[in-house]
Amino acid sequence: MIIKVDHIGIVVKKLDKEIIDFYTKIFGCEPPKHFKLNNPHEEIDYVHMRILDNYIELLAPKRGPFLDFLKEKGQGMMAELCFEVDDIKEFYDRMKKKGITLVDPTGKPLAPEKPYAMVPGDDNKYAYFPADKSFGTIIEIIERCTWR
Repeated sequence: MIIKVDHIGIVVKKLDKEIIDFYTKIFGCEPPKHFKLNNPHEEIDYVHMRILDNYIELLAPKRGPFLDFLKEKGQGMMAELCFEVDDIKEFYDRMKKKGITLVDPTGKPLAPEKPYAMVPGDDNKYAYFPADKSFGTIIEIIERCTWR
């Protein structure tokens, strides 16, 4: 079951003090948690800033699909919408019954025996809707395991 909208991801050129201050001082977001993703497909520096019961995620891509998105659309564009679920396996099975096979961050279909992807250093479980099923919007599904 979907619990809530977890976060909205926004692409930026860089994670500098000015942009962080905008979200923390203007909107009251909590100080950011910094993360790095570096795999063969992409490299991104990103932050999560809690606001109320959700997050703003700022993504500063160095290479990969989000960098292509940044170059095409420009800074400040919404890059993804993320929904939190309480059981990613159950959600995967529900989507399968509707004819949708969730995919990993590279677009590869996820297998029923492991219907999620993981990020090194992060124990949350992730899955994505294929772009052809979500009308081009990147929709991320997350089952949070330990950090909130």
